[in-house]
Amino acid sequence: MPFMLMISFLALLVFALANGAWLMRRLETKHPTKWNELGRPNFTLGTGIAPRLALVRFVWSQGFRKLGDAALSLCCRLAMIAEPLLVVLFAALIMS
Repeated sequence: MPFMLMISFLALLVFALANGAWLMRRLETKHPTKWNELGRPNFTLGTGIAPRLALVRFVWSQGFRKLGDAALSLCCRLAMIAEPLLVVLFAALIMS
């Protein structure tokens, strides 16, 4: 059981990281004004933690809906599913 939890967690983590990188790249290339407003978040946290927190608020407040970008909306919705699942799987791993 713990092995399957670990595999599930790692697979979801890889997906979440790739999805997050794609989300930031999409904002940077297709919505540069919003990307700048968020503080230019990037994958490596080169601009600090504040832009990443602004991105999290943007996603969870569904600010992406105002941009009218179907691909970005899908990416954000997937993030809103993956992030809580990561927490649940991590907790299950710790408790197993």
